[in-house]
Amino acid sequence: MADERIIRIGSGSGSWGNDITEPRELLSRTHVNYLVMDYLAELTLSIMRRQMDRNPEAGFATDFLAVLEDILPLIAKSGTKIVTNAGGLNPRTCGRMVAELVEKAGLSSRIKVAIVDGDDLLPRLSEFSSALPFDNADDGRPFSEVARRIVSANAYFGAQPIREALDGDASIVIAGRCVDVALTLGPLIHEFGWGEQEWDRLAAGTVAGHLLECGPQATGGNHQGWQDIPGLEHVGYPIAEVSENGDVVLTKASGTGGAVNRRTVTDQLLHEVFDPRHFLSPDVTVDWTTIELNELGDDRVRLSGIKGTPPPSTLKVSMTYRDGYKAILMWPYAWPDAEKKAQAAFRKIEHTIKRHGLRFDETRADIFGAGAIHGRRSNVLPRAAEPLEVIARFAAHTEHKEDAGRLASQQAPMHYGPPGLAGQIAGGKGQVLSVYSHWPTLIPGDLLTPTVEFMGGQDCHG
Repeated sequence: MADERIIRIGSGSGSWGNDITEPRELLSRTHVNYLVMDYLAELTLSIMRRQMDRNPEAGFATDFLAVLEDILPLIAKSGTKIVTNAGGLNPRTCGRMVAELVEKAGLSSRIKVAIVDGDDLLPRLSEFSSALPFDNADDGRPFSEVARRIVSANAYFGAQPIREALDGDASIVIAGRCVDVALTLGPLIHEFGWGEQEWDRLAAGTVAGHLLECGPQATGGNHQGWQDIPGLEHVGYPIAEVSENGDVVLTKASGTGGAVNRRTVTDQLLHEVFDPRHFLSPDVTVDWTTIELNELGDDRVRLSGIKGTPPPSTLKVSMTYRDGYKAILMWPYAWPDAEKKAQAAFRKIEHTIKRHGLRFDETRADIFGAGAIHGRRSNVLPRAAEPLEVIARFAAHTEHKEDAGRLASQQAPMHYGPPGLAGQIAGGKGQVLSVYSHWPTLIPGDLLTPTVEFMGGQDCHG
């Protein structure tokens, strides 16, 4: 890689809720050509949908505005470009607000803002569903079970529209529900001019994107040997150095915590990879088994030999549907007999549900501190002595909001036993939340055309 042009791409966010000061930390320590910021997951879309129900102008990662306000002077000086999926369900409003921030900072002539749109299927859902099955991709359930309750439907676009926005001289690209790896691959296609059938190079860019998408998971945060990683209290975010031939070096800014070595990189490479020979994306299918790792020292690992083949003809679609309500109640119990006290609490609350005739189609009782996190695996794990304290959590799902509310009101009466509580951690009343569930499905990719819009009004179409 020494004689080749190298593009440096840094990760500034691995999920919505990351520390908003981390992008400034990275940009203050080192130069990167691009800062990619990933905010979305299926759960995130459900949260955004709930927010849009209260405010149609919501539905995007509001943290991004605070981050941008913090780093605008830095990117204006360094020329670093930003690519993010912070647009969520509402990239247009997010883009408008970002453009207003740029204008307020007096940087409109230097920083051009673009959004990638067109992933929202909801306006055409009736048309599409009359011709396509939209069955659940995970369990095969028919779409008819949820069709009338769908409140969002977004296709996962690839890297090409992001490349198009950068070709148009955008400095900040705000996408909606693209695939996470596209945030990194788009800039690489733009910089190197990789063709749509250069499968091995596209595969390398996809691997680089996978290493960056979860932020500091790649620098030790996802490592099973975490106790041997120095400085995890302020771990550095990863940086991918990519050459035109498809070699990738993963590193981090000097002086930051965490580590980049063969083991930390491998742990992140395996994260959420279900078929290592066929890692699917809209741009390429990657064979994970071809990746060669070589430690270079000084928190640098080279990845090479990466092979790719054509992508599938379909795009993943993430739909959200209204799925009733849930009530969540929690109580702490202390030694002696902490676990038995929690079990007694569950017996009481189940009796209360029957006595009041509350309608729930599903309930769940967990005792944290006594194996709840490991679940069924707890049976094969060594058990410690009786826990000094546990948290009892009871949750119930229903289509009837009033029943969820009546159950939530039972959190406070548990103070009077049986058995005696050891204080409270969740207030006097349980939570009642609307439930928005995820429906994964597929759509032929040729039915959709992403659009790129520059916030000054200049449009172009992919």
